Amino acid sequence: MTRVLAIDLGGSALKACLFEADGSVLASANVETGFEERAPGHSEQEPALWWEALKSACERISSESSGGLGGIAAVALCGFTRTQVFLDQAGKSVRPALGFRDSRAESALATARRDEALDADGVLAGLNAFHPTARLLWLKENEAENWERTHLVLEPKDYLNLQLTGIARSDHVSQHWLAQSLARGDASAAARLGLERALLPPLGQPEDIVGQVREGLPGALSALAGAKVLCGSNDSWTAVAGLGGLKSGSAYCISGSSEVFGLLSHRRGEAEGLITIPWGEELWHLGGPGQNGANLLTWIVDGLDATPRPFQERLAALLGEPENPRPLLFHPYLHGERTPFWDGNLAASFLGMTSGHGRGDLVRAVMQGVGFLNRTVLERAETATGLAAEAVRMAGGGTKSPLWNQMRADILGRPVLVSRHAEMGLAGCFALCRVALGFAENVGAAAPEEDFTSYLPNAAHHAHYDALYALFTEMHEPVARAARSLEKLRRRPS
Repeated sequence: MTRVLAIDLGGSALKACLFEADGSVLASANVETGFEERAPGHSEQEPALWWEALKSACERISSESSGGLGGIAAVALCGFTRTQVFLDQAGKSVRPALGFRDSRAESALATARRDEALDADGVLAGLNAFHPTARLLWLKENEAENWERTHLVLEPKDYLNLQLTGIARSDHVSQHWLAQSLARGDASAAARLGLERALLPPLGQPEDIVGQVREGLPGALSALAGAKVLCGSNDSWTAVAGLGGLKSGSAYCISGSSEVFGLLSHRRGEAEGLITIPWGEELWHLGGPGQNGANLLTWIVDGLDATPRPFQERLAALLGEPENPRPLLFHPYLHGERTPFWDGNLAASFLGMTSGHGRGDLVRAVMQGVGFLNRTVLERAETATGLAAEAVRMAGGGTKSPLWNQMRADILGRPVLVSRHAEMGLAGCFALCRVALGFAENVGAAAPEEDFTSYLPNAAHHAHYDALYALFTEMHEPVARAARSLEKLRRRPS
C-alpha cells in the first residue's frame, strides 16, 4: 500500500487529501484560516495558525481513513504566494506574515522614489507594494527590531515544510522575484536599498525532495515520520501541474473568486502588463493574477436575486430570461485590476444599456466581460511568444457553469478543457508525489489527459464575439479615464 498526502494552504482555508497512488481519494479535510485585516491595505496571518490547521486536518483524515496516516510515502504542499514569512535564526516567526493583499509597502517605495539616484538608476523599476523587496524595505523602515531579527524569508508552504522536516528550503518559481532582487551582490537592487542580507534558504525545483518528516511530531502527524516531503510551489504553478499544463504552448485559467491566466512557452517573451517568469527548465510563463473572476458573477447574481435558493439555481433562472438581441458590453474591473493593467483605480462599467435589457442580459454581459479579459491576456502572450495555444485548460469554481465555459470557448476561439477535479492545488501536489515516487517521468506528464470536459468554439458565435471584443478593447481607455476622474471626484465626508 502506497499513499500520498497532498496539502493546499489557501488564504481562507487549508485543504488536505489522502490519496492512494492510483489517485483514489481515501479521506480529505478542510480547516478554515483567515487574514487579520484591521485597516485598508493591512493583511496579516500568523504562521503558527497554518501549523495548527495542518495538525487539525491530519487528525481528521487519520480518524476517517482505515489505517490512519500509515503507509504514506510522500507529502507535497502548495500555498498562496506574494506573502512573506519572517523567521529568526532559530526558525521562529518574528512577526505575522505579510499577506498578498497587504499594500503598506507603498509608503516605503514612496520614500525611496524621492532618492533621485535610485530612481535614475532604475533600481525601483518593477517594484510595487506587493513585491517582496518592497515588503522587506517596509519592514526595515517601520519595524527595525523585527528586521534585525529576520534571518530567513520563506513562502507559506515553506514554513509548513520546515515544521515537518526541520529543513528550510524553497523553490525557484515562488521565490523568483526576491532571488532576482538579491542577485548580483553589491550591485543588486536589494543591496542598493540597504537590504544586503542573505535572506533566502537554498532554492530548488518544486519536485525536489526537501527531506523526510521528522520523528516526534504531535498526534496523528507522528505516523508520517520518514515520509518524503516535496519542495512544492505556489498555488498557481501547482494547479497548472494538476491540469497537465506545464508544457510549451499550453494556456490555462484558474477561475476562482479572482482568476489567474497564463501561457507557457519554451522561449522567453515580454508583453505589456504580463508577468514573465521561469516555471521550469526551458519553460516560461506569461500572464498573471487578476482581481476579477467568479466574484463578479456572485456579485451580479446576488444583487439581482437575493432569495435563499442555491446559487446555481438563481444563476440558471436569470440566464433563462429572454435575451435582448442588442449586445451589452461590460468592462469587468469591479475590484480594479492586476494583470494586464495593474491599476487599482479601474472600475467596472456597463455600456449600451437600454430599457429593453433585463436581468439575464446583465449576467451574460458580466460573464462575457471576464472572457474578454482572458482574451486580452492570451493575445498579448501569444504575440510575445509567437505561439498559438491549441486549447485553454480551466479549473476552479468559475467552471461550474457550462454556459460560461462555452462562452469562453466562443470568445477565445479555441477549445476550453475543464478539469473534472474540484481542487487543482491538491491534484498538482498529487502529481508531484507521483514524480517523486517514480510513477511519472516529469510533472508535465503526471496529470491524466482524460480528466477533462471539452467545450469547442462555435464559429458563428466566435465571429460575433470578435466584433464585440474589438469594441471592448477600443473602449478600455475611455472607461479607464472615466474611472480615474471619478476617483478624483470622490465625495468627501460632510
